[in-house]
Amino acid sequence: MASLQPQPDQPESADVAATRAAHVQALLERLLANSPIYGLMLSTIKLVSVARGAVTTALTLTPTHVNSKGGLHGAVSAVIIDFTTGLAIASRDLRDATGASVDMHISYLSSARVGDEVRIETRAERVGGSLAFVTVRIGRVDGDGGETVVTIGQHTKYVRGTAPPTPQGMTPQGMTPA
Repeated sequence: MASLQPQPDQPESADVAATRAAHVQALLERLLANSPIYGLMLSTIKLVSVARGAVTTALTLTPTHVNSKGGLHGAVSAVIIDFTTGLAIASRDLRDATGASVDMHISYLSSARVGDEVRIETRAERVGGSLAFVTVRIGRVDGDGGETVVTIGQHTKYVRGTAPPTPQGMTPQGMTPA
């Protein structure tokens, strides 16, 4: 079994990267199918990239996503943050459950409108035995390929009991003991 933990300064093998991406894509699809709020708000979200503890997604905004002034609704930003932080947590060790929200902080820096594509970069900064700390950056993709930061979020989740079972002969981090 290939370790899910790359060694320092060594890239992940193609097999491990493919397994990680497939797991996160399956979780994304399961969450969309099983959660009415995710299904309503994020049905068109796309997975762009997956690495250990980091996930990038993209979403083109529709009238469902904006407030009465035509800008990305704050509640939609919160749904995006809640959804993508679970994906980033799962990308670390391929867990199927990603915990419950404990705390969320959101800063609104700019806006995005109907038709704009937003790119969501989510990073699990630390996933411990009880808590996970995740940061999110929602950026509006500009015409020149650059981005304008729209929202920054920090999400803390209670994750005790959500780690995947450890296969015999492996440590919880996926490394074979020496």
